[in-house]
Amino acid sequence: MGERFRKGMLLTVYSMGCGLMLSLFPFIKSGVNLIFSLLALVIGFYFFKNFSSLRSRILFFVIALLFFVVFTIVITMIMYAISHPQGAA
Repeated sequence: MGERFRKGMLLTVYSMGCGLMLSLFPFIKSGVNLIFSLLALVIGFYFFKNFSSLRSRILFFVIALLFFVVFTIVITMIMYAISHPQGAA
C-alpha cells in the first residue's frame, strides 16, 4: 500500500508542476516564458525516466492537462479581479 501511495503522490506532484509551468507560459509576455516551457519539458523528462509503465505515462498527460486547465482558469480569474476591482457596497 505504501508504494502505491508514493507513486500516486509523485504522479500528482509531477503533473501539478508540469501543469503549472504550462499554464504560466502564455501569461508571461517576455522571453522568460521560454523558461517555463523548458521547465515543463524537464519535469516531463524526469517523470518518464522514473516511471516506465504506459499507464503511468498516460495518467501523467491527462492529469497535467487537467491541472493546466484549472491553473489557467484560476490565473485568469485573479488577473480579472485585479484589473476590475469591485466598488464599495
